[in-house]
Amino acid sequence: MRWLLCALILLSASPAMAAGRILALTPHACEMLYAIGAGPQIVGGSSYCDYPAAALSLPRVSSFDGINVEAALRLHPDLAVVMSRNMSGLEMLERMGVRIVVSNPDGFEDMFADIMKLAAITGHTPQAGKLVGSLRERLAKVRAKERSGTAVFYEIWPDPMLTAGGPGFITDLIREAGGRNVFCAIDVETPHVNVESVLRAGPEVIVVPLEGRSIEERRAFWERWLGKGRVRLVAIDPDLMHRPGPRLLDGLEALQQALSTGDTK
Repeated sequence: MRWLLCALILLSASPAMAAGRILALTPHACEMLYAIGAGPQIVGGSSYCDYPAAALSLPRVSSFDGINVEAALRLHPDLAVVMSRNMSGLEMLERMGVRIVVSNPDGFEDMFADIMKLAAITGHTPQAGKLVGSLRERLAKVRAKERSGTAVFYEIWPDPMLTAGGPGFITDLIREAGGRNVFCAIDVETPHVNVESVLRAGPEVIVVPLEGRSIEERRAFWERWLGKGRVRLVAIDPDLMHRPGPRLLDGLEALQQALSTGDTK
């Protein structure tokens, strides 16, 4: 019986048993899958899966409104990776035999664990191990640098004005980069704030994710309130900060450099 048990264990770990037709229904998971070498196994994605370039050619079977179940099933998937089980249409996919995996990391350790989880499911554990190892090395280098303690206001959206509160990984990214989120005491992930509360918080740096706005427009806005030269504005690619995938280290390194040297885009 021992030989039979060993054979079953080997069979379950074999790449031949790995998920072969994957729906990547959240952008960060799509990036994870490509990064570990599972790109050829992805048969469909969400409307926001746009990195790497190969993801642009994926059939789009989901959006924020939910899953187009009919289009998804035409791709004959055996696995769907989602951020939440609350997606419309997910129960139907599951009833039709599609395995559902949730990935919603809220920190680096969760992100590393999800990369390894997807690797085990898709048969790419060695590649994922190398990737996680390199990401850990980069994270250690960031953490080894002196922290500036710079007061940071993170402008998630200008109107209505939204920022990053205490929960969630944006506050963690600011801290890891050596800064201090001026609204970290608010126990809401994305709280509404107003200009007056930002002025009272006294930020030294305002971080502006360039999503639907320009850094020039935001600089002009804040200079009207704060005065010219009173605070630095830092522009950053939102995909590097808002997607908890492998490129999160790119965002962290860029933010650390901006906080420590004053470089802006």
